[in-house]
Amino acid sequence: MILITGGTGFVGRHLVRKLIEEGNKVRCLIRKTSKTDVFKGFEVNFSYGDITDHKLLREASKGIETVIHLVGIIQESGKATFKSIHVEGTENLLKASKENGVKLLLYQSALGADENSTLGYKRTKAEAENLVKNSGIPYIIFRPSLIFGSGDQFTLRLSSILKKSPVIPVIGTGEARFQPIYIEDWVLCAIKALKDKDMQNRVFEIGGPEHLTYIEIIDILAEVLGVQRYKIYFPLHVMKPLIKFIENIISKPPVTTEQLLLLQQDNITEIKNVEKYFGFKPVTLREGVQKYFKE
Repeated sequence: MILITGGTGFVGRHLVRKLIEEGNKVRCLIRKTSKTDVFKGFEVNFSYGDITDHKLLREASKGIETVIHLVGIIQESGKATFKSIHVEGTENLLKASKENGVKLLLYQSALGADENSTLGYKRTKAEAENLVKNSGIPYIIFRPSLIFGSGDQFTLRLSSILKKSPVIPVIGTGEARFQPIYIEDWVLCAIKALKDKDMQNRVFEIGGPEHLTYIEIIDILAEVLGVQRYKIYFPLHVMKPLIKFIENIISKPPVTTEQLLLLQQDNITEIKNVEKYFGFKPVTLREGVQKYFKE
């Protein structure tokens, strides 16, 4: 049986369905408030718990051979900090997995993970990677760039703005580059990695077949939606103090300083990594969004 943390999230939903279609038995670690209707028609075993609770993780990982660890946050809120979720949560899961004899762990990290990064998101992802590597459990680490597809928040928010507003705001120059990978292609990579023992104890940087700037991503989405929109540029030095002020007065701001800075940094790897390691060519952003925008 496979245990998945973060199974009801965007990536998890797609992976769980594919794993079950291929005949795997899947257990998802979920909260009491999680929406399980996303798995209607699929036979999924649920274990209620929290990544920060070792006792519950120990129960959830009983009888499990493979763990797929997808839990992560891009915005801190209260006790849910990058440190508590990415580092301490991963440490708890690894401890429980070792106690129950788990044979393989796939960890979803992030492209650009770096212990020396000034950004908490990237730094704690790297710290979690080190815990996984030193756990003694055979592992696979994925470092994806932007993952897009049906249900993702990035293209959903951008497309919503493009549909409703005659203008679209761009903070900074909009020239930071990304390498969007379609969710169905990410799932294919994960399935192959889980089946191939030669992929164990390795780190894979994953991205789509294009390096695209934020501006180019906006233009592609607008083209697929059949709209034309003006862009309004806001200098970074003006927006940073404003967003910082909003963070101080709102518990869950629409955007944080950390997210703002992440959008200003390149998030790319080698163009042909998926072909090289997984044996197929991923679809372009345009091809991918055309599929699910028409649903």
